[in-house]
Amino acid sequence: MAKNLVIAEQSEIIRKGIVHLTEGLDIFSSIREVACPSMLRESVSKYKPHVLIINPSFIIPDGLEELKEVVTSHPLRIAAIVYSLFDDDYLSRFDEVIRISDTKQKMQRRLSNMMEKLPNKAVAKREETLSARELDVLKLLVRGMSNKEISDKLFISTHTVISHRKNITQKLNIKSVAGLTVYAILNELINIDDVQ
Repeated sequence: MAKNLVIAEQSEIIRKGIVHLTEGLDIFSSIREVACPSMLRESVSKYKPHVLIINPSFIIPDGLEELKEVVTSHPLRIAAIVYSLFDDDYLSRFDEVIRISDTKQKMQRRLSNMMEKLPNKAVAKREETLSARELDVLKLLVRGMSNKEISDKLFISTHTVISHRKNITQKLNIKSVAGLTVYAILNELINIDDVQ
């Protein structure tokens, strides 16, 4: 089935760069651009994307779910394109976070993962996916780091680490660190040699 992509970013250089990188993926049959926040909702309604790559400043945090409801024919996955500071709690609401410093391969892998996680009609709803920051916390957690060590490493508060851990446990339905370690190894998030 053909998949549609919308890129919502005011910077033409960044927007065109993302278009160039995503064209080579052969995942999307249609790639559309939105340069103005005021055109976002109308464009999503018109083009019905499967994936939306968006500058987080285009939308208020509570507007993400509302935007997903605009597309009724299939699930909409939303990735934040980040090149300035945003609150970690806000970024954790996105399905994925793509950083401007990411390599081409990393960006392509993130987009491919988002596409793989789109449910098929024949398949029941899959488990919720982890945000980029939750993955960061998970990787450090299974390497044996404490909440305090993780907060120092990621420059976030201990409270935020605990919040991410709760989200990880709920989304994966895995309560033990040992179980999370097995999950991380099986999903190639870490190498078995990284585990202490």
